[in-house]
Amino acid sequence: MDKNLAIANVVLGIIIFCFHDPETKTVGICGGIYLMVFGLLLISSKLKNNVIIVGLGIKAVLIGIAFISIYSKSLDSYLGLLDDCQLISTIIYGLKQCDRIAWDPIMIVLGCLIVIVNLLLSAKAFVSKDTNDNLKTIV
Repeated sequence: MDKNLAIANVVLGIIIFCFHDPETKTVGICGGIYLMVFGLLLISSKLKNNVIIVGLGIKAVLIGIAFISIYSKSLDSYLGLLDDCQLISTIIYGLKQCDRIAWDPIMIVLGCLIVIVNLLLSAKAFVSKDTNDNLKTIV
């Protein structure tokens, strides 16, 4: 299960990195790279300490929450134009208004997946039986 969640993290990071819009470039670029590196470190078994995995997982959850909040705000600002999106030819960051309204919920779902995957990774690392031994080595 750890490998599957780590692979999901890498895939989500690649999607965020490749398909973010200019409005969310900080979260898109930095968050995507962070998720990819975190997933690759888990796949290669470089992270031995469960406390570090929990910490990195919680930071990845915060990236997902930031992604959800940014795109929710964006969706909220376009919600009034939903009925008239065919009549408006406004192009925002290369997307037509109707495309933009469809794109934001997809990215919100992607943020939810990031939160779920990394909460599962963090919870699994937190409840594993090696946690007590790792806490003794850090403290």
